[in-house]
Formats: sequence, C-alpha cells, structure tokens
Amino acid sequence: MGARRKPSILSTWLARLSAEKAAVYGPSARELEAGYAVLSMALDDGLQRQEAGDLRGARASASLCWELAERHAVLLSGALGTMQRRSRHFGKLPQVTPLDEETFRTEAARSSCFWNGLLHRVLFSARSRWFHKLHAVEEILDEVRADFLGTAREIADGVSLSPPADWAKLERMHDDWNTCLRETVVLLKCLLTTLAPGEVEELRRELEEQRQRVEQRSCEWLGEEQDKEESSRHRGRPYV
Repeated sequence: MGARRKPSILSTWLARLSAEKAAVYGPSARELEAGYAVLSMALDDGLQRQEAGDLRGARASASLCWELAERHAVLLSGALGTMQRRSRHFGKLPQVTPLDEETFRTEAARSSCFWNGLLHRVLFSARSRWFHKLHAVEEILDEVRADFLGTAREIADGVSLSPPADWAKLERMHDDWNTCLRETVVLLKCLLTTLAPGEVEELRRELEEQRQRVEQRSCEWLGEEQDKEESSRHRGRPYV
C-alpha cells in the first residue's frame, strides 16, 4: 500500500464535527459573526448619513462604530489568543495555507501576508506554520483595529480633516476586519477537527471564559455610558 494521504485544507474545513466539537464551534462562531454584523450595520448607517450630508448623525454613527469595533476586537483577538495558548499543549495541529494578499485591501495587511507566505515556504512543519499563521492574523487585526479606532474617533470628535475620505478608509479596513474574522473561524474549525476529546474540553472552557470576560467588560462599558448620559441630563443639555 502507498503512503496514507494527508487530508487537504478544504476537506478539513468541510468535515462534519462531532456533537461535542460542534457545541464548541457553534456558539463561538455565532458570537463572532453577530458582533461583526452589528458593526457592519453601524458602518453602513454612518456611510449613508455622510453621503446624505447628515454630519451630526454621521459623527454619532462613527462613535458607535468605535465602541462596537473595540468590543469585537477584544472578542476576536481573544479567540485567536486562546487558540495560540491552548495549541501549545495539543499533540496534533491542522495543516494551514498561507494568507492571500488578494483578500486584503490595506497595505499593512498585504505586507503581513507577504511575510506569512514567505515563511510558509521556509517552515516545513505543520506546527510551525500553524503558529505563524495565527500570529500573522493577530498582527493584521491589531493594525486594523488601531487604525479603525483612531479614524472613527477622529470623525466622532469632529476633528477629521476629510470625513468623506476617512469614511472610505473605514470601509476598506472593515473589509480587512472581515477577512480576519473569516480566517479565525476557519482556523477554529480546523483546530477542532484534530483535537482529542479531552483537548476539546480544554479549548471549550477557555473560550467560554474569554466570552465571559468580554461580557463583563461590555456591562462595565454600558454602566459608564449610562453615567455619562445621566450627568449630561443634569447639566441641561442632550447627550451625544
């Protein structure tokens, strides 16, 4: 008999998960998708308001984009960080492909893709390639997050020198954010397909703890926003 063929990336992605693994993947993927969907709606609203000349409304939308992006970045980077930490204790890791420059729009992201592709050809072990790809996605997300938040804050604070150009910039970075999300979801499922039952429980527990930390942070943020609104009312002017 010939050597046993390794499963392809596509077959790993399309593989059916066991009930135990699906119970880990489903909630994590849905939460990541939901957070991104809400951010997308806020961004679309801001773009429409900007085009309609509703500058005050656009600034309010930019502020909401900032808040939603910050929350989703914590959730997304938390999932990537959890996979990276837990993977160090797992015996088997999935095969990965290098990041594709064509799926990103910003120059910084494309540069990270280039180096990821270069090292993918140099690193021969699946384990090394796995960790380097995780690191590359995290690096891109960090860059996109910082730029997105900074641009959204400038629009929201009314200090943007060119709001139309900055809204267009947010849209480009939003696309790269989407690519980071898709890569994260694929990496999570591929990882789950390789794990033993005990390892699945370890990953589930840490992902759940990460989600709880994000929820706690969100509750604290909501409390701060309510305090600001109440204080603004006492000063006799509307809160914006």
